[in-house]
Amino acid sequence: MGEKDGRREGLRVGIDVGPTTVKAVAVAGDGSVVFSRYVRHGARQTATAAAVLGELGAAFERAMDGLIEGISAHGARGAVDAFPRGLEGLSSVPHDRSRPRPRVLIVGEYLLNFHPGANHEVERYLERNGLEVVEARMADVIHKSYSYKHAQAREYHVDIPARERAWNAVADRLFSTALALVDRIARDFPLYERPASMAELAEKSDPIIHHTFDAGEGILIPAEILEQASRGVRNFVILQPFGCLPNHVVGRGIIKRVKELYPDAQVLPLDYDPDVSQANIENRLQMLVMDARPDVAPGEGR
Repeated sequence: MGEKDGRREGLRVGIDVGPTTVKAVAVAGDGSVVFSRYVRHGARQTATAAAVLGELGAAFERAMDGLIEGISAHGARGAVDAFPRGLEGLSSVPHDRSRPRPRVLIVGEYLLNFHPGANHEVERYLERNGLEVVEARMADVIHKSYSYKHAQAREYHVDIPARERAWNAVADRLFSTALALVDRIARDFPLYERPASMAELAEKSDPIIHHTFDAGEGILIPAEILEQASRGVRNFVILQPFGCLPNHVVGRGIIKRVKELYPDAQVLPLDYDPDVSQANIENRLQMLVMDARPDVAPGEGR
């Protein structure tokens, strides 16, 4: 600065580049503010995030193609060989965990949960608005069908034909063994978080829905919510078909108990019917985004 008067000597400048704005201030040696500015920037963070997500999507498609080719050529052995190669491709995508985003778990009826066309691509919308989406494990949807029947026969002696009872026990063990193998392969890769096993999910669910309950999604919705809440997640979206009573029981029906256990959790149930609009879904999601990210203005990132 060169000048030695009380105002210019010891001049301090601070700049903060946030997700949507730049704040700058200059404070003179005598404590007076000689410059300040607060403006929205054009750094295109959303476009940058979209590019990275596109690269990640391409890596995922390559990993899936490798798995399919491995299974087609060599069966289970081919899948075991192709899986770590796919993980290497996903791990090569640049990532920065120094400033993690707020996390949101999506659970619900399995078609809505895992089919982007059915749920109006809620995952993309939440990612574009600065949240990190946590998905439930799709294999658990099938696994629980055998697990709870096995538990019913073992614990309550439910009258199930012997052949079916034996098959439920075998299938339950096969799923547990296969998923444990997947976990062992994946645990050496960055960003991997081991999902809870079916036995662990059953234990989590018991305070709300007993692990032998078999209507709707059974234990999966309450168990996944409580499991992720124990890991620090506080935002939850429950996708459910309008008029599906079993899913309303294990979805919307558990919200009060979840809030008692985790008062700072926000749980958003979304009902879908053939006439639901994209605008309606996004408006509901935007309320969750604004609660999860106070720095986001309404409608930002759409």
